[in-house]
Parts: sequence; structure tokens; C-alpha cells
Amino acid sequence: MGIAKNFRGQYYKKIITLCGFLLLTFSAGAETIYELDFSNASGNVKNWFETVKWEFREDITDMNLRFEDGKLVIEPTRDELGVMMLEFDEKDYLHGETKIRIEWGVDQYPLGADWSGPKEKTRNTREAISFMVFFGETKLDSGLFLVPNLPYFISFFLGKDEKPDQVYFGNYWQDGGRYLCIPCDGSIGKTFITEIDLSAKFFELFGKKQLPVTALGIEIDVQKTEKVNGRHSKAFIKRVELF
Repeated sequence: MGIAKNFRGQYYKKIITLCGFLLLTFSAGAETIYELDFSNASGNVKNWFETVKWEFREDITDMNLRFEDGKLVIEPTRDELGVMMLEFDEKDYLHGETKIRIEWGVDQYPLGADWSGPKEKTRNTREAISFMVFFGETKLDSGLFLVPNLPYFISFFLGKDEKPDQVYFGNYWQDGGRYLCIPCDGSIGKTFITEIDLSAKFFELFGKKQLPVTALGIEIDVQKTEKVNGRHSKAFIKRVELF
């Protein structure tokens, strides 16, 4: 009886060890295909982004961008929209099954942001920070002729009052745009880890196999929000990995 018990104990230990080894092997084997890492970034933010082929758009230069303690900090003092974009050359499109991992957080959410209600209703869909992944080249109707058409995209954002299990729509790009608040517990000053299988999520949201990743974007939208503590929001991002 004691021998059998000891054998079972050793057997289970071997199984647990094997599972741990397989998990480590899988993690080590995951290939990083794109990385944006601010841990050692310094100097002028715009110049830094230009060296890695990102472009500044809208009013992003007015949002008090700075590198601080291994992260990019964004602190707009006016109710504006700012965007940073990377559009891949066709030869650099990211093909195949793709996952994403983002390390980021919020120190102040924009007061007045409101994603609630049906998508047919015009809402104040704002965020302290979002990370956008664009798929394919075909541009879908934005819903308004004054707003440019865009390819399929998934926008991950951190919100205060939103729900992590809900798919949100913006006021525009409802054919091809989806907004997900993950993990979305509304905490401030905390580093969140957003980790998603993009291929599985794309199929879930759009009912088709993932198209190649053709562009990436960081957006801050605090339009029509109130100023608190001398600013409309404050957010940070440490690292983004696609693998």
C-alpha cells in the first residue's frame, strides 16, 4: 500500500514537471514578430518614434508626451484627439496566427467618457489610451463622408466604467471596427497586462480568418471631456509585443 502510494506520488510529480516543461518550451518558442519597448527610451519622443517609422497625427504633439521610468507617458491638458501610426510596407505585413501583449495603465481617466448605450446612439466614446491593430488593405465605409474609411481594426482600450466582456462600437467605422476594454477594472496607477489571441478574436468578431496585420496605432481621444487636476487624462504604456 505504501509502495503504491509512493509510486503514485512520484508519477504525479513527473506529470506536473512535464507539464511545466512543456509550458516553458511553448513560451520560449513563441516568436516575437514586432516589439515596441520603452524600457530604455529617452530623449525627444517624436524623434524616437520617427526612428522606428511611426508617424504623429492629429494633435498628438500637444499631449505632453515624455519618457519616464521606462514608459511612455501621455498627459493631455486640452480636449483633443491624438494618434501615432505605423503603416507597414507590404513586404513587412504580419502574416499568420498572431497574439498581442500590452503592458500599460492609466493614472487618470477622462471625465465624461461614455461608451454605454446602443451603437445607433451617438456617445462620447473617449479613452485615455488605446492600441489599435489594423487588418488587411480593403477600406470599409466609416459611416460619414467627412471621416476617412479604414480597414478592419480592433482597438484595445482601458476604461473606468466599461465592461471587459462587452464588444463596443464607436460612432464611426461600425462595419470594420471593434473596441475591447481588457482587463478593464477601472484601477488607476496600476500596470495592466492585456494579452489576446488576435487570430481567434478576429474570427470571433468578424467571422473570418485573420487578415494580415497591416498597421498599428496608439490613440488618445479626450474630446468633450472635463479637465481635472489640470489635465484631461494621464496614461502610460511600457511595452507592446506581437508574437
